[in-house]
Amino acid sequence: MKTLLLTNHYEGAALDILKNAVNGDFNLCVLDTADRECLLKAVPGADYLLVSGRLQIDDEVLTKASKLKMIQRTGVGLDNMDLDAVKRHGIPLYVNAGVNAGSVAEYAVMLMLSCLRRSYFVNTQMRKGIWKKQATGLTTYELSGKTVGLVGAGKIGRYVAGLLKAFGVKLLYTDKIRLDEAVEKESGLEYVMFEELLRRSDIVSLHCSFDKSAGALMGEKEFALMKDGAVFINTARGGLVDEQALIKALDDGKLSCCGLDVFCEEPLSPEHPLLKREDVLLSPHIAGVSFDAFSRMMQAGVDNIRKFNAGRIEEIEKDRVV
Repeated sequence: MKTLLLTNHYEGAALDILKNAVNGDFNLCVLDTADRECLLKAVPGADYLLVSGRLQIDDEVLTKASKLKMIQRTGVGLDNMDLDAVKRHGIPLYVNAGVNAGSVAEYAVMLMLSCLRRSYFVNTQMRKGIWKKQATGLTTYELSGKTVGLVGAGKIGRYVAGLLKAFGVKLLYTDKIRLDEAVEKESGLEYVMFEELLRRSDIVSLHCSFDKSAGALMGEKEFALMKDGAVFINTARGGLVDEQALIKALDDGKLSCCGLDVFCEEPLSPEHPLLKREDVLLSPHIAGVSFDAFSRMMQAGVDNIRKFNAGRIEEIEKDRVV
């Protein structure tokens, strides 16, 4: 029986979901702890890698993985993959394209609403016994009628656009590749350049990939272009944002609130200044990890490995990256 190695440590419900997906078809190996030493010790016995978490899959790991036949990501992010090393070792790499797009999109819209309606602040007031109906209510805003700028119009960005249509918003987007005119019309999206999107949007939401070599997409210059009192949402990758520039934008009133599910360093340090603010909604990179999405991710990832193992490679070519 072939060995499937998860490059992370799962326990409880997460492990149960993975075991159900494997269904005894592979010898499932899960890291005792999610650290590099444990990965390097386990990887020589792996026929297949199911890559989850933040451990880097690089030349050292792949050199030790002498039996490795294929790598499957649980999601689509490749920031923990050394693609050059993967190519040199000739190992095919697959992703779970779009499997959690709906979960991330719902979460992004939830953050928009929560920022506008100040849900964290209001909940905190209530728990302190403070009941200020008009005074509090008049500090909140509706989503309806706002201009929302989506940076990235892939599966997630377009899903967000579909959800937002019901709220009666104006939708702008920017991307490296412009959508077909028919798709723009159907989605209610107007294409603009990045700087114009920043200037015109009441809410800016990131749905693009992160290129380490390009650095942060959002820095002081970019935040300065935004409307005073705008809302900023990031459910994509933490490295897209210069966090010090973000904090400055909040301090200066350029941003009224922001919702962040991702950070430059994860997990977030207990001393991080973002944790001390009431104008920031924070969550631990869970936008795409609802029970429903996680179950789909594990099933889809294991199914790809199962098909590869059975020689049905043509059925999963759409998910291949390398």
